[in-house]
Amino acid sequence: MAIGGIHIPASGMQANMFRVDVSANNVANINTNDFRASTVQTTDAAYVNDIGQGTRVSATYTPSTPSPMASDGRGGMTALSNTDAATEITGQMAAEKAYAVNVSMVRTMDDMMGTLLDIKR
Repeated sequence: MAIGGIHIPASGMQANMFRVDVSANNVANINTNDFRASTVQTTDAAYVNDIGQGTRVSATYTPSTPSPMASDGRGGMTALSNTDAATEITGQMAAEKAYAVNVSMVRTMDDMMGTLLDIKR
């Protein structure tokens, strides 16, 4: 694996850090009225000579999931947050595992480069 390929797992680490940041914002606003949870969409980055160049965040969007309604205490109704705690927790766990896999790839590349340099001496 070439040293130039380190940007591939690094892009995965960045995308998963962004995913956790967005999810943390959703969880922080779980009790905020009218808050609409955001979702991160990632895609493969461009291909060069049929070799993938990593991943990137392609969009952050707010799904059209309806918010639950509750009484505002004055005879009216108010929209609550549409954040689902279970979805956010499982998403954070998945992002954490994906981040760890990318870290492992960087470490493996580092070990391989060290071995190559030891052989060249």
